[in-house]
Amino acid sequence: MSRFVVIGGANVDLIGSADQPLRLHDSNPGTIQTMLGGVGRNIAENLARLQEPVSLVSAVGDDSFGHWILEQGRQCGIDMRAVQLLKGQRTSAFLAILDPRHDLHCAVADMGILNELNPAILQPVLDSLDPEDVLIWDTNLDPELIKWIGGQAHCLLAMDPLSASKSEKARCILSKLTYFKPNRAEAERLCGFTIETPAQIRSALDWFATQGIKETVLSLGAQGTALAVGQQRLLMSLDSIVPVNTTGAGDCFFAVYLSCRRQGVPLQTAAERAAGAAALTLSDPLSVSPRLKPAILDHWRARLHCQWQDLTQI
Repeated sequence: MSRFVVIGGANVDLIGSADQPLRLHDSNPGTIQTMLGGVGRNIAENLARLQEPVSLVSAVGDDSFGHWILEQGRQCGIDMRAVQLLKGQRTSAFLAILDPRHDLHCAVADMGILNELNPAILQPVLDSLDPEDVLIWDTNLDPELIKWIGGQAHCLLAMDPLSASKSEKARCILSKLTYFKPNRAEAERLCGFTIETPAQIRSALDWFATQGIKETVLSLGAQGTALAVGQQRLLMSLDSIVPVNTTGAGDCFFAVYLSCRRQGVPLQTAAERAAGAAALTLSDPLSVSPRLKPAILDHWRARLHCQWQDLTQI
């Protein structure tokens, strides 16, 4: 049975949600929540809640936040043995400010501890991978380490590029990826052109395919999700959702999509289940919903009324 290994950030999220339109250079009334996050950690927890065998490779400080991350990961079923507990280092933190619509206004990410990950730490992990395993990693890592992992890992590779600026770190390993999940800004940065119309979306999907990526999942916000697999170029649109919290929905989508695809679930069904799970996450104040489990995927999928457009026909 194939397994998932995730290399990436494990941090504590501090989320401030404003009650009124944000005023710069001033104190804004609202609520503040503290929860566990990090793209890598979120993906790993979602996979564990889907009952997938998953290991997390990361680094945390020997502090209260670090021990919280380790204990919670073990409790939800993640193999945490490869998470480095480092004395004298502070655990990663993500400070986000949300507007009254719960959309991200700005954020500060303190991810410096991930620079402590190096080939000596990662080599045993990569040596343990079988060809059918899935290695997921993100662009929080050092660029040279990203390139090194891409050359050393002989298994299926999946990546989330995280942000437009950080997506540049992925350019050198695009040809090695099986699964890639950029959003519009990240894709535009890599492709070099605007992605708005259906024709432009198809051109972007074609561009990623020519780079050698086997499956591209392009997140387009309210416009939907576009997919490129083989000769298929599809755009999935769905009903709008009023979110409780936008942090973590994309991580959930990617985890569910990967789980479904590795189980042989057809492309459109996998994407619809992933969208339904993301909707569940949007309805939850936490970055990973504890309600996520395999039995509810089709229930949430049915609530979305997904519609599909074949972009090869435009």
